[in-house]
Amino acid sequence: MIEMKSENHRTTRQALAAQQRELESVGEGPQIKAETWFSLALAASIITACIFGLVALWIFSGEQGSMQPRAQAFTPFGAALIAVVTFCTIAWRGVLNTKQLEYQATQIAHQAEQLAQTRRQNDAKDEENLAKLLMDGTKLLGEDRASHVLAGVAALQAVVASPKGAFASEAMDILVDLIEATYTDDGKSKIFDAAREAVNRGADAGRTSSRSLKLAYSIGKKTFSYAVKGVKKLQYKYAYLDYTEFPHVADLGQVTFEACLIEEGRVVGAHVRFKRCEFDGCQIKDVSLPFLANNTFTNCDFSGATFIFVRPLRKNAQTSLPNLDTLRDRGNWFAAGQPIVGTQDVQWEHFLDLRPDADVQEFK
Repeated sequence: MIEMKSENHRTTRQALAAQQRELESVGEGPQIKAETWFSLALAASIITACIFGLVALWIFSGEQGSMQPRAQAFTPFGAALIAVVTFCTIAWRGVLNTKQLEYQATQIAHQAEQLAQTRRQNDAKDEENLAKLLMDGTKLLGEDRASHVLAGVAALQAVVASPKGAFASEAMDILVDLIEATYTDDGKSKIFDAAREAVNRGADAGRTSSRSLKLAYSIGKKTFSYAVKGVKKLQYKYAYLDYTEFPHVADLGQVTFEACLIEEGRVVGAHVRFKRCEFDGCQIKDVSLPFLANNTFTNCDFSGATFIFVRPLRKNAQTSLPNLDTLRDRGNWFAAGQPIVGTQDVQWEHFLDLRPDADVQEFK
């Protein structure tokens, strides 16, 4: 039974294919050319003129009383002859217009193809130029002279900032590697600044690197650091970031801070991003038990912060929160009309200074 069904399906498909081929082999039917319509219109005009001439002789050669009946009798035939001439003329003009439109459409299609080909050639040329810039820039990074290295950074910056985006990720990776190799070398500070600026411009243009970057400085010394964007994962250690640099990395999803000094920044994601950090004059927007336990705060604004329950409070919430006694001593505070939200078990005014709402200033 299955074999019979398969055979029937095969026969049906073959019949449909044959029918399709037959339909495709049938043309659009006979078509009359413009020259033929012109000849027909010209012939119809000549014939009509001759007939009108002969009929005029016939009408005017009759007697006085028979001229009007003869003219009336010929009127329908004359109208038909004029209609034939008009039809042939309109058909001739229609064919000409159709050919003109077809010619214009062909020209437009040809021009579009030429433009597309030119665009493809330009794109290929642009990619070739970007590949050359990538190779030349990478070679220059290996030079001993700082001017040559800076020229290489400039070449790679042109690649990452290019609208085409070809080879941008490769150039970003090379620049991030250069940042990692130079961020602690004072003698190469210009190279580090140039590479960092190039990576940030690439990030602003939507380019990303597949590299992870760790900026770790000397223990016991908070070294001023800069914002670096466009990397897969970013970690700061023993770094100092002030209000000029911290806002550029504060909202990045894959950035963490360990033993860093943050000054006058707007701090969010505090329960996962910061460990053993110092906050000076910052605006704290969320807090948690680990965040309060593992970090130090000085003159910080906790107004309207959200308490995040990383782990539940013990029965006596006042004693289960670590380091609360030191918050007031270090000048930390919140506005009277903007208490910390998320828990009703803690009287935050016991641990933070209470100030008027006018003292609150939003950080960027």
